[in-house]
Amino acid sequence: MSPDWYQLATEELLKIGDTIRGQQPINITELEWISRGIAASLLTSDDLVVKALSAPPGNPVITNLVHVGILSSKLGIGLNFAGDELEQLTLAGLLHDIGIFTLPAALVSQSGKLSARERTVLEQHPIAGHDIVARLGPRYEWLALVIQQAHERWAGQGYPLRLRGRAIHEFAHVIGLCDIFDALVSHRPYRRRLLPHEAIYELFQNERASFPREILKALVEQLSVYPLGTRVRLNTGENARVIRLNARYPLRPVVELEPGSGAMGGLASAVLDLAQTPAAYITDTLKAPAAPAELRPESWSDPKQIPKDDKGPAYSNEFSSLLDSLDQIASTIQEAVDSHMGSPPGGRANDILS
Repeated sequence: MSPDWYQLATEELLKIGDTIRGQQPINITELEWISRGIAASLLTSDDLVVKALSAPPGNPVITNLVHVGILSSKLGIGLNFAGDELEQLTLAGLLHDIGIFTLPAALVSQSGKLSARERTVLEQHPIAGHDIVARLGPRYEWLALVIQQAHERWAGQGYPLRLRGRAIHEFAHVIGLCDIFDALVSHRPYRRRLLPHEAIYELFQNERASFPREILKALVEQLSVYPLGTRVRLNTGENARVIRLNARYPLRPVVELEPGSGAMGGLASAVLDLAQTPAAYITDTLKAPAAPAELRPESWSDPKQIPKDDKGPAYSNEFSSLLDSLDQIASTIQEAVDSHMGSPPGGRANDILS
């Protein structure tokens, strides 16, 4: 039986948080082992992703750290990270916000709008996190840097240093995007949690200029493409199983309806192509199976081709087509749903947290 990596990460981060609050030096050896376990687990199964997206109860600061570690690792797989690099990304995700433990508890838990002074204090926590890790020695200089940059954004709208473009570490871009995504799919006192496909929509509406496009693409492919065999629930009430993927419409696979599920007046066809049925959409994932072998990266040894300029990444035609089609998909689906079925409950969230 494999270890419960989610629980182990939670317990270890609680210990690290207590150590920081006690103003003692931290030890991350155990967390490095957990990071290796998370990365290895995600290469064969999506179980950890399913748990992260199910909004389990717990200390919101700790669950955010665990979720960002898991989701960052999943995106790293989509970006062809492998071996030590993937494990390092996972570790950085788990520790990205440890500077939070140096802040007053009342500030961290505040749900209302922050004052200018409070915002200034909050925006210093990446520097605090950097300093905590930097004290571990030269081996972890890279980790301290990523933690300091996890809230920086592509166009310079982040903090604490207002860095731009490729001046920001690639790990920090991945972690920053996962941090926002986790905030959107988590419960908040002032709004309902969004479903993953709704969170994707919000990110593309509000954050497209904040991250490199190849990382946004990885988010779509890794966190919103439903693997073959996944059981889902539709807005019409039916349960269904994903039997085929739509490459150009990753949020709208072909599904086979389960007999006897759903209310009277539901969908009659046994097989439904959601790309051709805009009034029907997935509202929940019931169970995600292990990722099929054909959907996993074929090679982990090829070096990544990272553009060296500051104008953003280069893309293939197919790559750009997928990204460009998302706006059309979102608007077309939203118009059809508004017209035929009404908007999904709760509407769209306007608040993006980071």
